[in-house]
Amino acid sequence: MAKIMAMVRVLLDGSVQPSNVVEGIRKALQSVGANLERYEENPIGFGITALNVILTAPEEDGITDRIMDTLQGVEGVSSVELEMVSRAG
Repeated sequence: MAKIMAMVRVLLDGSVQPSNVVEGIRKALQSVGANLERYEENPIGFGITALNVILTAPEEDGITDRIMDTLQGVEGVSSVELEMVSRAG
């Protein structure tokens, strides 16, 4: 089955540790069949951090919507934004 690769920008609540949220993201993605490949922390200011998350998932109808809904439900996540999606070779 083909896979997709997506980059998602995740804004965190100011009161959480990014490492704790990353573990929550990793576990949440597994529930929809996606994998966290890598991430990068970007401090924005005023205690707010953004994570640029690269993930892979099976190419199937509605997968990006399920991923976004799942990420939004992770504790410590303020908002999510899909930056890019492409087919993974």
